[in-house]
Amino acid sequence: MTSRLHDNNACLLFQERGITLVEVLVTAAVLAVLVLSTYIGIMYAERQVELNHQYRAATCLAAGELERQYYYNRYNFDQTEMKLLPYNNNTIELTRLSDDEPLLASMSVLVSDKLEVYGDQQYKYKEVKAVVEWNFPNSRNSHRIQLQEDHYPR
Repeated sequence: MTSRLHDNNACLLFQERGITLVEVLVTAAVLAVLVLSTYIGIMYAERQVELNHQYRAATCLAAGELERQYYYNRYNFDQTEMKLLPYNNNTIELTRLSDDEPLLASMSVLVSDKLEVYGDQQYKYKEVKAVVEWNFPNSRNSHRIQLQEDHYPR
């Protein structure tokens, strides 16, 4: 390996080179790709955070409705039969959007009679499903949460 310094003058480089235009363009292109990919990642993460918030809110509303159904069934005045309150497509406010506009969803409670067989015995119970459905603004995708509980008679 040869020295880049002149023998008689130690402070001057023998082959001084600057940065070429090609190196500047390649560096600019690499930086542009990095900044663009970071921006796309941040936008995707922000969208996912908002969608996860909506799913969490829908799950909490559906779980609360199942608890209300359980409480109504458990503590009704007539204890001879199971009483549940099914309904379809009630409009609820799921959450507030960034511009303080409500995001509306529809909630349904479905009740169906089921039969469980265990050995030679049969047990009747009611299957209660809480379903929350909504559409995110500016999106064609429909979102849905469905929770289920089983109510056995006492």
